[in-house]
Amino acid sequence: MAGEKGPIAMANLAETRVIRARLPLVRCAGAGAVALGALFVLCWIAAALGWASGSHMYVSLFTLAPVGSTMALAAGLCWSLGFGALGGALVALAFNALAFLER
Repeated sequence: MAGEKGPIAMANLAETRVIRARLPLVRCAGAGAVALGALFVLCWIAAALGWASGSHMYVSLFTLAPVGSTMALAAGLCWSLGFGALGGALVALAFNALAFLER
């Protein structure tokens, strides 16, 4: 019949449980590396073109080379990728370690 609900549609929502998966460490590390790497490249472009006054400070976090140089881009991007991966991995580890708080 049209409009008749089957047994799946009648499930009691109070009895359902959400099982949370663990965050994958490598995927979070990769996401952190990509995010900080992209942010570094955008800040380097802005600093090299003189668009944003604060972007040179972000570039200076990762390299001592002159802000607009290609050496700053290369060295800073490597360090930014490494720290992004470390940050993403730490977020995944902390999230997984604190899973007991949800029970």
